[in-house]
Amino acid sequence: MPSPLRPRTPRPLSVAALVLAAALTTSACGEPSSSAPSPSGTPAGTSAEPGDTASATALRRSGGVAGFDDRLTVAPDGRVTGTTRTAPVDCAVAAQVAQTLASAPAPSVAPAAGADRMTVTLLRAAGTVDLGEAQGGDPLSTTARTLLDDVQLPPDQRTVCR
Repeated sequence: MPSPLRPRTPRPLSVAALVLAAALTTSACGEPSSSAPSPSGTPAGTSAEPGDTASATALRRSGGVAGFDDRLTVAPDGRVTGTTRTAPVDCAVAAQVAQTLASAPAPSVAPAAGADRMTVTLLRAAGTVDLGEAQGGDPLSTTARTLLDDVQLPPDQRTVCR
């Protein structure tokens, strides 16, 4: 006999994605949008300078032999909230970390496939980036891996997210 269907509850990452989408939608309301080049050669309304206001990002690491289940949200001001498999997370990172997660280019190398691999996914305004195991040497993978590893430590031992 088939089992009865259970109502589906929203996953925390799905909820985080919806919150992120709503925040991005409302933050863009009423602001003019222009892609005309500025005198510096970058599109108006954007900047090549690090430290500008970043957009919120959602970072998730799951799987692997260790059974990771990390779900973090990094606000534009650097506030990090979320959970790991073992504890809640509430700390802050430098503005450069938030900026890198929000705007660094995606790695050009495709993630490796295989059994028992962990997956690291970044959801940001520009879309979803699959970082595989975030083992690449590119700035985005390095920043994501460093933050995810740091939040596994007790708060008094952290060096990135304090």
